[in-house]
Amino acid sequence: MKTKHLLLSGLCALVTLPVCLAADDDGKNAAPPQSPYAYATHGVIDNFEGRLGIKWKLLINESNLGGSELEAVEGTFPAGTTVGSHPHRSVEIIYVLSGVYDHEVNGKLYRLTPGMVGIVRPGDKVRHLVPQGSDAKLLILWAPGGEASRIIPNAKGPPPPAVPELKP
Repeated sequence: MKTKHLLLSGLCALVTLPVCLAADDDGKNAAPPQSPYAYATHGVIDNFEGRLGIKWKLLINESNLGGSELEAVEGTFPAGTTVGSHPHRSVEIIYVLSGVYDHEVNGKLYRLTPGMVGIVRPGDKVRHLVPQGSDAKLLILWAPGGEASRIIPNAKGPPPPAVPELKP
């Protein structure tokens, strides 16, 4: 439970940092307002199958965030998946939701299980490996955004339904 709170705190910091840095000491010169954003969604695109049989759910991108500071996806990697070594332009934060995920960064291999976090900085070389036996479900955050369109460029399909507003 503590890990989830730390991850959420880090996510909040990543999203709010650009706004905080753009304001002066008294807050009068805050950054200009962002594009409209969605107050609540089921994500952007659900159940898109990409290369290697990886199933993606695009949760957050510019279309519902209103800015490009962050992107988030849920990826279900089939057992036995190996994604070759590659760099990212953004910070990549990988949170293991279920299964076992082997995380190789710059030639160093780590085994992550549910509740664990892997970090990749821009320019690092990362490989994603899922051992035989069971799929791995990951929450992946990229800051700033832009990685999702590189990873799942042909994602098509209707967006998930809107979340209805509760009336008091």
